Parts: sequence; C-alpha cells; structure tokens
Amino acid sequence: MKINPITNPGILRSYQNTKPIHEAARVSSKRDEVTFSEEALSFSKAMSEARDKLELRTPEEKAHIADVTAAVRQGTYRIGSDMIAEKILESIQGRK
Repeated sequence: MKINPITNPGILRSYQNTKPIHEAARVSSKRDEVTFSEEALSFSKAMSEARDKLELRTPEEKAHIADVTAAVRQGTYRIGSDMIAEKILESIQGRK
C-alpha cells in the first residue's frame, strides 16, 4: 500500500489555524466543583463517629490481624499447603 504525501498546502494551513483555537479553549475551561449540603456533612460526621465507637473486633482479633499484616509486609507470612487444601475442602462442603 502506498501512502501519498499531503501536497495540498491548504489542508495543512487549515489544520494549523484550528490548533490555537483548541488550545485556547482548553486553557479557559472551568473546573468542576462539588458542594455538599450541611445535612450531608452532618450525616457523614455522625456515621464516622458511630463507626469509630463501634467495636467490631476483640483485642485478640486485632492483635492477630496486626501480626499477620506485619508478617505479610515483611514477606515472612507462610501458609502450608495442607491448610490451603483443608480450607478449600471446607468451602466446597459448605462449612466455615
């Protein structure tokens, strides 16, 4: 396949004349703005406070999670293949 070069200078000039228009439009465009009502802000604050006060885990569970998280980050967390197989079988059989 042969592609011929653009020999019509009018086409190139037309493109070059439209380029500054697009750049000027991009510079003068306004930014989007989002505002929240006082009711929404109040609700969000109340939900955040309630979530902070609600204890979902025991101190032992939190300690275990912290230990596992630290081991994963350090790259020392290992699970044996027998434990993985056991969990897969439990999942298939519908047990937890």
